[in-house]
Amino acid sequence: MGEVLTIIGLGYVGLPLAQEACRSGLRVNGLDVSPSVVDGLNSGSSHIDDLDGDDIVEMLAAGFHATSDPACIAESSVVVICVPTPLSEDGRPDLDAVESAASSVGDHLTSGTLVVLESTTYPGTTDGTVRSLLEERSGLMAGADFALAYSPERIDPGNADFGLRNTPKVVGGLTAACTDRAAAFYG
Repeated sequence: MGEVLTIIGLGYVGLPLAQEACRSGLRVNGLDVSPSVVDGLNSGSSHIDDLDGDDIVEMLAAGFHATSDPACIAESSVVVICVPTPLSEDGRPDLDAVESAASSVGDHLTSGTLVVLESTTYPGTTDGTVRSLLEERSGLMAGADFALAYSPERIDPGNADFGLRNTPKVVGGLTAACTDRAAAFYG
């Protein structure tokens, strides 16, 4: 069956990541809270400018499946959180979507999984907010039972010259082993 990846958030960051993962031979679950996004993708329609319907059909043929059911997380060896972090009224990233995604991951997390936060946020979010929710809800320990890392999204929507495949990724893990696991995944 091979490695299973779940990407949470199928916008301009998550959907191109799903495309590259499908091209790399991974089975990809795309998890999104929007029923119209899920239904559109499963019927071969794209809702972002950087991918068209043909791209989505190619992904579906490679095993991509969009869903709004977080139970798919339990079968995943890697989970990447790519949810939006709009600015709140005080000018800081609004972490509501990150907290919701981390809670869903924690509810379905299994030992040995790599969890990566890609959502744009401030330092300490991965080790603080995300780690706390994952550990509290799963009963597992980051760095021991599962790997935890941060890799800031590097997508420049609409840029035809630089995309996911030819833009360097920065990764940082909770431990050296977590960093190595994240680097191997993105490699």
